[in-house]
Amino acid sequence: MPKFMLGNVRHQLDDKGRMRIPAKYREGIGANAYILPGRAGCLYIIPEEKLESVVASLGVDNLYSNTAANDLATDILGNGDYVEEDAQGRVRLSKELAKTAGINKEVVFVGKVTYLEIWPAEVWDERFSVLNPDNLNRMLEKLKNLGV
Repeated sequence: MPKFMLGNVRHQLDDKGRMRIPAKYREGIGANAYILPGRAGCLYIIPEEKLESVVASLGVDNLYSNTAANDLATDILGNGDYVEEDAQGRVRLSKELAKTAGINKEVVFVGKVTYLEIWPAEVWDERFSVLNPDNLNRMLEKLKNLGV
């Protein structure tokens, strides 16, 4: 399997809010993974090692610190969940996390090298899909501005 998680894969939630993590990403997320609220309306699935670095960066070791970082840790970790597969390899997405991301039925898993993003398919198509010519032109213009 490749070292990095790249590309995107579409999946549908079943009637009980379960989904399958695409096979091409399973090794990358490892045996213990977590679902966290993400940026701009997505969710993250991150492997345990990545969660350790997130926790370290938030400085949550001091139980009684009254800092913005501690409040942020509560926001993120308090709304996270474990990735637990059932016997058929399905993962249940909590109603709260699905609502947070606006996920109803179809999702797009996006490989971000060391973690995954999960987007509602409608949002992904509108904002990021290169099948939308406006998105492709915007991306190419950004690359040009970066000198790539």
